[in-house]
Amino acid sequence: MFKSKYRIPKDIDKCITKLNLNTKINHAYIEFLKRYNVIILDDEAEIDYCIDCDGEALPLEVIFGFSKKDTEDLLAINDSYLDRIPENYLAIASLNYGDLLCLSPKGKIYHWDHEVNDLYFDMKGGYLEQDTNLKLVANDIDALLAMITRTEVEDDYDPDEDDYNNPNIPFPDDSLDSFIEYPKRISIIPENRLAIYLKKMELSEKGREVLAKLREQGLIN
Repeated sequence: MFKSKYRIPKDIDKCITKLNLNTKINHAYIEFLKRYNVIILDDEAEIDYCIDCDGEALPLEVIFGFSKKDTEDLLAINDSYLDRIPENYLAIASLNYGDLLCLSPKGKIYHWDHEVNDLYFDMKGGYLEQDTNLKLVANDIDALLAMITRTEVEDDYDPDEDDYNNPNIPFPDDSLDSFIEYPKRISIIPENRLAIYLKKMELSEKGREVLAKLREQGLIN
């Protein structure tokens, strides 16, 4: 069911050391990293690979590994989410269009919901208190893999109804503001959506300003 996108790095032990994992608690996850290197789960038309979280089926996108692409790389992803996920947690996968699965210091896997658990900037110029109460998904990586289900879905995308994902409609200003506030957010967007988002940014003056800043920071080409 699972297939690596890349070969396992020759210096895999050195790569894993950079993650600062407790080798005893996270033995199963470390062994997983030695068997698989980046698993793409959102590249099949009309097929979702989902996990259950409180009765809701959430589609997985990428299980991270070691890659030159920031959207797939464990180190790059966790650098971009520093201070946004709970301290000492490790983001190990993306899912549900902006969410993450995080490995806790005790080796359990939790759902980080970007609409609930992210840091938000209020209108007065300060951060709102972060909700670090993440939902438990699985007790370890093996339990997570066992719960993934392959689901056929209907393609109900309608450009006239789904403005946010319509490449011919520019982003509203508040959406662009979030890219200005958190520019590294662009690195977590799946490739199939990234092309749409970049095109949408080209459609407005503010969007083009955001693109210029992202290019200045080396986040996009």
